Amino acid sequence: MKKVLLTLTIFLSLIGVVSASSTGTVYCPDNDEPVNLRPSVTSPANNSLVCNSTVEVLDTNAGTNPSSGCTTSFYKVRQGVLTGYACGDFIKVNLPSTTEKGKVLCIEDTSPLYMYRDLNRTDKINNGGLSCNTEVEVLDKNAGKDGKGTCPTSLYKVKYGNTTGYVCGKYIGSSDSNINLDTTDLKEYRTNLKKSGFPESYLDDLVKLHALYPKWKFIPFNTNLDFNYIVNLEHKSSGRSLIEDYYGNLDGLKSTASWSYNYFTNVFSTNFTGGGSRWYAASTSTIAYYIDPRNFFNERNIFMFEDLSYNPSFHTREGIENMLKGTFMSGKTASSDGKTYVDAFIEAANTYHISPYVLISRVIQEVGASGSTIVSGTVAGYEGYYNFYNIGATAAGGDKNQTIINGLIYAKNQGWNSPYKAVVGGASFLSNNYVNVGQKTEYLQKWDLIGPSYADHQYMQNIQAPYSQSYKTYNGYNSTNLLNSSFAFYIPIFNNMPDKVAFPNTGNPNNYLSSLTVNKTRLFSSPTNDTNFSIEVESDVSSVTVDATKVYNGATISGLGTVALNSEKTNINLTVTAANGDTRKYTINVTRKKAPEPTPDPKPTPDPEPTPDPEPTPDPGDNTKVTTKEVLDKAGIKYKDNYLYGFTLGKDINDTISKLKSTNLEITITSSKESGLIASGDKIKIKTNSEEKEYIVIIYGDVNGDGKILATDYVKIKNHIMDVKKLTSYELEAADVNRDGKILATDYVKIKNHIMEVSKIIQ
Repeated sequence: MKKVLLTLTIFLSLIGVVSASSTGTVYCPDNDEPVNLRPSVTSPANNSLVCNSTVEVLDTNAGTNPSSGCTTSFYKVRQGVLTGYACGDFIKVNLPSTTEKGKVLCIEDTSPLYMYRDLNRTDKINNGGLSCNTEVEVLDKNAGKDGKGTCPTSLYKVKYGNTTGYVCGKYIGSSDSNINLDTTDLKEYRTNLKKSGFPESYLDDLVKLHALYPKWKFIPFNTNLDFNYIVNLEHKSSGRSLIEDYYGNLDGLKSTASWSYNYFTNVFSTNFTGGGSRWYAASTSTIAYYIDPRNFFNERNIFMFEDLSYNPSFHTREGIENMLKGTFMSGKTASSDGKTYVDAFIEAANTYHISPYVLISRVIQEVGASGSTIVSGTVAGYEGYYNFYNIGATAAGGDKNQTIINGLIYAKNQGWNSPYKAVVGGASFLSNNYVNVGQKTEYLQKWDLIGPSYADHQYMQNIQAPYSQSYKTYNGYNSTNLLNSSFAFYIPIFNNMPDKVAFPNTGNPNNYLSSLTVNKTRLFSSPTNDTNFSIEVESDVSSVTVDATKVYNGATISGLGTVALNSEKTNINLTVTAANGDTRKYTINVTRKKAPEPTPDPKPTPDPEPTPDPEPTPDPGDNTKVTTKEVLDKAGIKYKDNYLYGFTLGKDINDTISKLKSTNLEITITSSKESGLIASGDKIKIKTNSEEKEYIVIIYGDVNGDGKILATDYVKIKNHIMDVKKLTSYELEAADVNRDGKILATDYVKIKNHIMEVSKIIQ
């Protein structure tokens, strides 16, 4: 299951301490290397455990050793006469299986969730995947650690139909499909919700959540604002609502307003306050999706509506420690007197009556789990100053360095000269400026519905922030078994709400033509906003040929080719369909000239003496020279030097040959193979009336030239980087996946992410 529009940070759920004599299985991610066994947690290894062997687990919380590379606690285990300590990353405790129902959670791109036969998640079972809201039987919530290293939670062992396999646990939620909404209790609860002010479209989902978590309280917040009014207000200002596009494949989520996008060049602006090279203004449809509360009525995202007030009954030290695990703050001191980050968040919560879990998720949202420059305390001129919530960290034009400096200027002015002061002081800012003025949920801190200047007093520009932070909050509560606590959720209601807003198509929105030609006469040769054109042809012309080029190659054009002229005036309609489905129509008005009136035959005159016929002049023929680049341009194939790019993975090479031959140019095409998958290294020779040139096919990620992107490809890159075996010829070009002219680990990672369905390589 892929992740687009934002990057989600999910914390590992802790495995509680097991009782003595529990059994476990040795889990080896590489399937060939044994697991080290130490006489103590801090001692060097003196024995090893064989993969897939059984051990007796004596203690799952025996201590930590960060220098060992172990990300969890060490386990004390016994195998035969051997007793020692092994990293908990590699021991799967054999807990009893469950038999509860679960549901595949819907994420932004609604990508399918794949099941795998093994813990390494290398062998897919169901090629089509499980669609969102699919019910599965959960057999084991602690099946083991992810061999790919991409799932931040334990793997779940699930059953779907007659198929059993492993999935990432973060994508499985509680099932609500078996909830009978017609019971007396739930019907009564539904009626009370409606009486409290919730619209009909809110009720079913909230009743289901109530059935799963009876202590949760849903409180309506009637904004008295028109839904479209607030959407347009959020879109009106270029820097208010931004969307991150990390991989460059979310064009459909970006604004196409004139201040944000140029249809002629297909360029989106990133010149927004506090933005950066990957941040763009969101479209109205994207904003509408994230503003519509109904899209987030599930057990995880509901926490964007949680009351952010401090509740010591479930905001515990243990819970804070769990949420900090895996971050730069875990187990670290935050002040010169030895106080820890845990102490800082507890004091912040007590002093300013704000949830410490929310504060932690806010820190991670702003500076990342590994921290950033703004919390390093090492920026020149601002040494020893910290800003954990990025308060004041904005800059015109999205200047990253100035953004950092502005945040540290604010920190220095506040006297935040230790991490402890920055955590507590930032909590004061959030409490006094947001929670205590009515913006007491993550949702309301992003979407200012309080007034008096709506959409103005907003903590964050990232429209996905409440979504991602709700995940972190949920996982914090889940890791400490607090989900059944008495939470209060303040849920906004708007006037004139539409039907539930669907997630927008992420495809590119460009549906413009860059040129249009009728019978080789250009109507325009650069993009224009005009869509209506006229041309006059001779009276004896019975048909015309229409040709065009697109601004964005991924768009499609209908109506091209030869069109018959059956009357004096003919309207030819072209439709350009963008990758996101948006259409733009062009009309060509073709008029045939009237035939001239016949003139009477003149009176005959005597035939003059015949004169000899002149010597015939040779027919010059068609001397128009065609280049190979013209052939490629007309076929819509990308090229650079002697390389061809932009091919769809898995296509037969004959598809490309056919596309070249369809250009109606006098050319000869030959290739290095007659059929099969088009692959890196394939050679295509184009011969025209002026030149002959051979091109080499490049498919980024297909390093070995088999037309596929597999583990063998990133192994070749790895061997190149480690000087085991250098890449040569076309392999070097195909291995440069990020197009920076270098073969580095970043290229290896992109191939690995493609294989693991994290993000696809764009050709």
